[in-house]
Amino acid sequence: MSLLVVGSVALDSVETPFGKREDVLGGSGTYFAAAASLFTGVSVVGVVGEDFPLEDLDFLRRRGVDLDGLESAPGRTFRWRGRYGFDLNAAQTLDTQLNVFEHFSPKLGARARKAERIFLGNIDPELQMRVLDQAERPRLVCADTMNYWIASRRAQLLSLLPRIDVLMVNDSELR
Repeated sequence: MSLLVVGSVALDSVETPFGKREDVLGGSGTYFAAAASLFTGVSVVGVVGEDFPLEDLDFLRRRGVDLDGLESAPGRTFRWRGRYGFDLNAAQTLDTQLNVFEHFSPKLGARARKAERIFLGNIDPELQMRVLDQAERPRLVCADTMNYWIASRRAQLLSLLPRIDVLMVNDSELR
């Protein structure tokens, strides 16, 4: 395994000045895995609900992404609703529904625990720490976060920082 991605596989509803899309494939785990798969092997750990359109996973399968760590749980899939203006670096979160993610506890298999590189997607910092507690000795850990977690889980996010090598935030979240 070259890269372990632990993050959300979600359904997003997005508004821009150019249109609106409802319940489209989203999530930090999804898009990081898709991009990274252009360069290396990727395994995903995450959770979706029983309402998730499984054909959406074909997007990742076609890119060779290993989805063995993706759980399906009873309940609704994580959903995020947001709005972007002309500055795509500044998302306005309109609604976040954790749904099955609220009770998700990432479980790393034997191979995943040995991953040398880990990307912790934009998920609760508490979950990010649980992943690191299971990992054996990653050489590089990168964590993503956003305004929702910065505001609602600031103390947990600050506790995570000494355990990671790279933090990804956009300029508005950094301020």
